[in-house]
Amino acid sequence: MIKLLHGGLSDANTYIVYNTDSKDAMIVDFSCDPEIAANYAEKNGLHIRYLVLTHGHYDHAEMLPAYRKRFPDAVTAAHEAEKCILTDPDANVSTLFSNPTVFPVPDLPLREGDTLTLGDGASALSFRVLNTPGHTPGCICLFCEQTRQMLTGDTLFANGGFGRYDFKYGDIRSLSDSLHRLLSMDGDIRIYPGHGPASTIGDEAATLQYFS
Repeated sequence: MIKLLHGGLSDANTYIVYNTDSKDAMIVDFSCDPEIAANYAEKNGLHIRYLVLTHGHYDHAEMLPAYRKRFPDAVTAAHEAEKCILTDPDANVSTLFSNPTVFPVPDLPLREGDTLTLGDGASALSFRVLNTPGHTPGCICLFCEQTRQMLTGDTLFANGGFGRYDFKYGDIRSLSDSLHRLLSMDGDIRIYPGHGPASTIGDEAATLQYFS
């Protein structure tokens, strides 16, 4: 189950992702007030195991310290290449929001091919880490083969959108490669972007016209 939480302090999406059998859950990106997430988790009996950043820009990480405080037993995870973003107020664009911030380095550094698993046994859900650089060096997508769902962060949006590459450490060639990679995957995979509505890989295939 992937639940989009509204009420964020910016237009970035916050998701609670959980196994409906085990109730193990992770929260992905941190724009929404943590009490909204906590109330949803309590109502549904969820155990928050991971706090995961798709990347370290301020609009996704702004509430991370509050989430770490609210869910002290959860493991904070992000790609290892995001350290340069999280610890640099210019790179994480917090200076653009008039709130220069150095974010904590995550407990769990992720790499391409790592998995975050919710539950165990036959009903376990495994989300594979895909490193999709371009928007930032450590941008990740999280793909679950069992449910054909993928959280795409700011790499791929609905309606032909994709992340900016003009911020510090952005790279248009890397972003092009990342988009080609994602959009070569099966068209039925449902995507949950860092901004805006959900879509499918098939519906976004035309995005590649920008990088042909």
